Order: sequence, then structure tokens, then C-alpha cells
Amino acid sequence: MKEKRSVYLGILVAIFAASLWVTRSAALSISTAVVSFPSVNLNGYDQTILGSTSAWQVDATGEAGGWNATISATDFTNGFGGSIYVSNLEFRLADANITLVSGDTILPSSAQTVYASLSGTALKFISASSGTGDGIYDLLPEFRLTVPAETYTGNYTSTLTITINTGP
Repeated sequence: MKEKRSVYLGILVAIFAASLWVTRSAALSISTAVVSFPSVNLNGYDQTILGSTSAWQVDATGEAGGWNATISATDFTNGFGGSIYVSNLEFRLADANITLVSGDTILPSSAQTVYASLSGTALKFISASSGTGDGIYDLLPEFRLTVPAETYTGNYTSTLTITINTGP
């Protein structure tokens, strides 16, 4: 009987959502959710899978000077020497996936509308110009991961670091 080999993937979301005090005492923050991927049955070929997450939320209430958010990630590891390079993890945020909860009706815009590989270097993915983006917004980012053919069986995790900053 042939043994099924699978890879379980997950991303732990680390939030670096600093509460920043700016003009008008606005607190700028972002709330994220875990990104998960389906298990993969290893078959000797590279496989591309889509991740899923629930909505992330930016609270920029009172922030009239503009703001932006960045994302970076680490390699996926399984704790036993197996790894999947972070460059295999891609991210995008379609403008259609940014919705108004309350506040300024001029929505922030995505800086990553097409899939881009993540790395340990921060990648700006959304911003609001000065005079806009004063409100609360839901975001639904998309993730895509290529699992290389030579990946070892195991449960893999990566850490995303999300930061939100004042200024466009």
C-alpha cells in the first residue's frame, strides 16, 4: 500500500500594529487574521495552492495625514529541517477587496493589485493619501503558495509581519 504524504501549511500572523499618537490623537491600527492553506498531497511536482483568511481591518479614524501598511514574511519551516522559501509565497490586495466600514468614503488604494513574492523586506501593500483614508476599512488580501516538488512531509509555518505607519 502506498503511503500518502502531505504537507500542512500555516502562517502565524504577527501584528506590529503600533498605536501611534498623531494630530487629533488618532490611534492607527490594523487587525489581521490567520492565513491557512489546504494540505497538499506530495506528488513529485511543484504545486500551487491558495491561502484563505478572514477580513483584516484598518482603523485610521482621525488620521488625516495619510497612512500606509507593509507586509513581510519568513521562510516556511517544519521544525525538522524542511523549509519552503518565502519567495514561494505571493500576496495581493485587489482594490475591490477594500471596503468602507465607516468614515471617509475615499478609500485607500492597494499598492499590490497583482501577486508579488514576499520576503523578509517590508512590501507596501495599501496606502491613503493625506486628507483621505480617515475611517475604518476592511481588507481581504489573497495569498498563493508554490510548494516545491522536493518538499519534505510535515507541518509548515511562516510568520507574517504587518506594520501600519503614518504618511502615504
